[in-house]
Amino acid sequence: MVNLILVSHSEKLADGLKELLAEMASDVEIHNAAGLEGGKIGTDVSRIEEAFSAITDDAIILTDIGSATMNAEMALELYTGGRTIQFADVPLVEGAFLAAVQSGQGQSVEEIVKALEGEFSR
Repeated sequence: MVNLILVSHSEKLADGLKELLAEMASDVEIHNAAGLEGGKIGTDVSRIEEAFSAITDDAIILTDIGSATMNAEMALELYTGGRTIQFADVPLVEGAFLAAVQSGQGQSVEEIVKALEGEFSR
């Protein structure tokens, strides 16, 4: 099953989203790489890298805004693990919801990213 990695400036926002997604797709692994130490607002490449090391299958990264996206892209460039990890440039909440449901249905990373891009093309 495809894992999701949530990268938000707010750890509280990502925690709430993870809680919501667990109600819709309880079997999908969701990893938070949100906020800064001490609950501060921001993003950190090292938190994203920690999420990469925790995934148990291929994964999709979803971000909120600005530096979250830049840090996710940087972490992907540095990633040397064996799993497929793809970035989806879609709205965080809506995209994570659709990705979680599709992952729960057994779709692949490629299928989910394609569906997300089709649904949320900007």
